[in-house]
Amino acid sequence: MTHSPGNHPVAGQPYPPPGQGFGYPPPTKPPGPKPGVIVAGAIGLVVILGVGIAIGLSLTGGSPAPEAKPTPSAAPTPSTTASPTAPPGKYSMSGISNACDLLDPKPLAKWSTTPIPPVHREGQPSDGYGGDLSCSLRYTSTSKTDGVATNEAGIAVRAEFASLDRPPAYEQWNTKPSQGWTSGTIAGLGTRNYWRAGSTTETGPGASYIVGVEDSNVTVEIQVAVHRAPGEAPLKMDDLSSIAQTQTRAVLARLKKP
Repeated sequence: MTHSPGNHPVAGQPYPPPGQGFGYPPPTKPPGPKPGVIVAGAIGLVVILGVGIAIGLSLTGGSPAPEAKPTPSAAPTPSTTASPTAPPGKYSMSGISNACDLLDPKPLAKWSTTPIPPVHREGQPSDGYGGDLSCSLRYTSTSKTDGVATNEAGIAVRAEFASLDRPPAYEQWNTKPSQGWTSGTIAGLGTRNYWRAGSTTETGPGASYIVGVEDSNVTVEIQVAVHRAPGEAPLKMDDLSSIAQTQTRAVLARLKKP
């Protein structure tokens, strides 16, 4: 398949202001807490790899968690009403203390091997909110073509579990591809899914591949991006596609309840 060059979103950096985007609009704001409450919970995990391409996940962990209830000044009256719980399903974040444990970065070693400190978030379920996980891993290396330029490779994941008061994250994440990107679906993966892919030749070969899937009570998105220095061999999109699809299936397996 053919991928057009352009300035596309890649792993590790928040969406820029309107009009300065990498190609994807930020997700619509879901119902939930006030802005002051959600700031600490939002983690921008999309980083520009090199100059030309970025792993395009905003990776806020999906939707913000519900606002915490204020502590009453007087002793509360005992309630017989149980707290709301998220919809049941095949998947759970129970036992996942670090979202980065869901990813296997070893396939990135063919491009770059020096790690950058990871960024991750684990938003716990509460009052009908299903919870969310996100992680971004990035690696660098010095180009062999000139011994100066920095090559980069990254992989990121975000997962959000179904909640009582909002639609599945899949509805927000499955956006229209940016101009120059290609897209499609993958047979046999979850209930519904999508892939998007884009590449660039600006300041060297670069490519980004995204897989998103909804299955039962979880939506998962994986993105792989690589950027190389000028003069290095072109990237093969099939390589990124294989990694992204394999990692997506592995994440679903890890999150599945026993």
